Amino acid sequence: MNTRLPLLKIESILRNHLYPFRCDCHAQANSTLSVRLYGERYPGEELTVLGITDDQCRDAANLVRLAQELRVELYATRGALLSRPAGADD
Repeated sequence: MNTRLPLLKIESILRNHLYPFRCDCHAQANSTLSVRLYGERYPGEELTVLGITDDQCRDAANLVRLAQELRVELYATRGALLSRPAGADD
């Protein structure tokens, strides 16, 4: 039986491993989680990930791997935004 850790524990582990970014975790109606990451200096949301499964949140080791994946995605997304030419709004 795949059960996830309590939401507060998940948030605590992710916050520790994603510092200096802030994060909020929310349980979704379809039994998955969403995670929103916010920058340290900027008030806006930097990344939202939906569909995080119970299996990804069942223990600390899986949450550390998830945090690493989120950090990679965050930097990839930021890099793509920073590399866009000025005035390249779609």
